[in-house]
Amino acid sequence: MSKLYADNKIFHFSDKLGDIAAGRVTAPVHVRLKPTNRCQHKCHYCCYRNSHLFLNERFNEADEIPTDKMREITADLVSTGVRAVTLSGGGEPLCYPGIEETIRVLTDGGVKLAVLTNGGLLKDDIAGLLAGRATWVRVSMDAADAESYARTRSVPVGEFGEVCDNIRAFTGMAGRKSVLGINFIITKDNSGDVLSFLEMAKGLGVDHVKVSNAIVSTEPSENTDYMAGFFDDVKRQIREADERLTDDTFAVIDKFHSDAESLVRDYDCCPMAQFLTVIAADQNLYTCQDKAYTTSGLLGSIKDSSFAGLWGSDALQARLKELNPSKECRHHCVAHGKNLSLHSYLEADQEHLDFV
Repeated sequence: MSKLYADNKIFHFSDKLGDIAAGRVTAPVHVRLKPTNRCQHKCHYCCYRNSHLFLNERFNEADEIPTDKMREITADLVSTGVRAVTLSGGGEPLCYPGIEETIRVLTDGGVKLAVLTNGGLLKDDIAGLLAGRATWVRVSMDAADAESYARTRSVPVGEFGEVCDNIRAFTGMAGRKSVLGINFIITKDNSGDVLSFLEMAKGLGVDHVKVSNAIVSTEPSENTDYMAGFFDDVKRQIREADERLTDDTFAVIDKFHSDAESLVRDYDCCPMAQFLTVIAADQNLYTCQDKAYTTSGLLGSIKDSSFAGLWGSDALQARLKELNPSKECRHHCVAHGKNLSLHSYLEADQEHLDFV
């Protein structure tokens, strides 16, 4: 089975690598687009609603991209050559009133599409649209039973069954092109249920489950401390599930790891910020998903400007080049490993490349 989460995807974009090496800021390959901050679930660990995390610094649940502005944004993403868009939160992207039009415009324009969703609205026409047009859809879940799910998300007990029904119907759609995965988010409360959840998920027909840890603090060492009491047991359950459940139709993807090793960032620029950027529901651009809705991650507003205009501006290009992770990013960073690889690539002595 091919790797869906390979960090070395970046090296398949030789033109972009050449632009970065030459100091040119060109269109990002991938954009995280957050249409709305509204959500029908209230997960207790949500990084945008957790006062212990800095991702709620500029977060306003009422923010939503106006539909006319979204039409402008999607047209810009197509025309500037953005390759992929992931619709995510903020809030629940399928709550957005213009979601079907947004999906159609992007995919008709040749942009690959993905969606991160809680799955509650993954049904009816929107499910059929995504099954035929999205490259992948990933449902966020955190419990193996209805009572735990309701308690964690502050939703009715019946919501768990509805989400499971939506997943089962999606995976069974005739002609489905979209990969459907689940992100199982590990907390102290559900850490003993990993194996049972993975068994249940395979029964729903999903293509894979990514197991990842909830982020409880901006400080990586505090995340590591939070997981210390159950880390080894979760790893044991993941290994057992991989041995028992993995086959040609189902994969367990282990992204449950300690953040302690990412505390030290001894590089002074962030090339990944030119591969991926975030357009948020407050109509601001941010450097990445780990700095969305933060003052330090703010690149500028497109409320009175266009995405293409802001991205091509001297001020934004200068900001991207001066972004210094060793000083500005002492927090959880999903791009850290990719940045290490990019720096190794960019720092290779050109005169010695042939001596492989």
